[in-house]
Amino acid sequence: MKIEIKNISKKFGNLVANSEINISINNGIHALLGENGAGKSTLVKIISGQIAPDNGEILIDREKLILGSPIESINSGVGLLNQDPLDFGNLSVLETFLVGIKDANPYRNLKQTKENILRIFQKYKINIDFSQKTKNLSIGERQQVELLRLLYNGAKLIILDEPTSAFSLEQKKMMFETLRSLTKEGIIIIFVSHKLDEIIELCDTATILKSGSVIHSISKPFDSQDIIEKMFENTSSKIKRDKTFTNENNFTILVSGKDFLGRNTEDIEHRFSYGSVIGIAGLQGSSNDSYIKNFFTNEFSKTKLVLDSKVTIPKKTYYYMPSDRIEKGLFRDLNVLEHFGLFKSSETRFLNWNKIKNISSKKIKKFNIRANFSNEVSELSGGNQQRLMLSLMPENQSILLLEQPTRGLDFNSAENIWEMILSRKSKDIAIFFSSTDIDEIWEYSDIVISVSGKSIVNINYKKELTKDKVINYVSGIV
Repeated sequence: MKIEIKNISKKFGNLVANSEINISINNGIHALLGENGAGKSTLVKIISGQIAPDNGEILIDREKLILGSPIESINSGVGLLNQDPLDFGNLSVLETFLVGIKDANPYRNLKQTKENILRIFQKYKINIDFSQKTKNLSIGERQQVELLRLLYNGAKLIILDEPTSAFSLEQKKMMFETLRSLTKEGIIIIFVSHKLDEIIELCDTATILKSGSVIHSISKPFDSQDIIEKMFENTSSKIKRDKTFTNENNFTILVSGKDFLGRNTEDIEHRFSYGSVIGIAGLQGSSNDSYIKNFFTNEFSKTKLVLDSKVTIPKKTYYYMPSDRIEKGLFRDLNVLEHFGLFKSSETRFLNWNKIKNISSKKIKKFNIRANFSNEVSELSGGNQQRLMLSLMPENQSILLLEQPTRGLDFNSAENIWEMILSRKSKDIAIFFSSTDIDEIWEYSDIVISVSGKSIVNINYKKELTKDKVINYVSGIV
């Protein structure tokens, strides 16, 4: 199979997303590289038929692809695995798998269809209960189900958009083995990732995009430093970190005995100073994200945060940012300006749109959001959606509850985001964040809460831990 992308261009208003892109892929696994906003997501959407380009054409095995039609792309053998799962959370795994498969009237012989689906799960060693609700799966598991559905539908060109950002180490290992085996079957993989170690390990060729244009095409062996220099103009931090700030005020994390080590013990109190950064570490599929949310909702546990003053913390003091950008964090059909309008609506009954435009301009510049006021969230790349959510953090003293704050961001963008978050230490009561990346936990936390499965295993200052201890805790080795 061969794919030829010729002179593809796309603009959203005055924003140039793609400009005269030319790429040819004959076989193997091809990496699509570039910092957030480089044009990768737009190109992926064009290939998969979600949007039509302004100019250009795509040929698959010398046949022109009808652009702007997901059905035509699917019928031509194109399959897309999104960064955010495109499934039905309230349906069972089997039901959500059945939605959209190519079988003519699959309900005519549901038993046979189920057996066919089971065989493909067994072939790729993915063990998931068909009867459970899709929403109960981790994002990594949901992506595994979607990949198998693409294969079931006969995809010959599979695009993976940041596929491993929500995978456990075991899931990622399994995914890589699957991808390698697929290329031996003649399937072409387009692999979009910010993780250079994955690119170097997995991919055969790569294209680097910058500001919507192709700037370089390379083949393995890859030079990681050369790639970094071509992707980024500046990899140094622009904002000075303040990791040593201390505050006389304190807060207490009151941990329910039912949560700690999975045993029903006495509640445990841990007292920390204002401005502390608390990283909640856990492997993919653990409850570290759930604990972030629970500090805001108290929906499943009595584990909570208490101020020394004993004053009840009003809900508006919390800023909760979910890891699922599209389903829970943003409104895909609202534009960027409307999101800032919602942000200000919590402060006043009447909106001054001129003032909101002024605020929006400053936020867009500060957080380097590659978008215009009129761009709908669905038009933004995953990284720009993440920046938009972070830009909605309140200006006043808050308790930040951030699930996977840098998911989908390239390392340069992630570093800049962390500089902005850490610059709030002298103002905020506390900054909580969850991550499955132990290096990120170790780099930015003052205090580490280690979660294994549904239980909190350990809470301690980072200075009294080692990275190996945290890895053991989240792995269940106490």
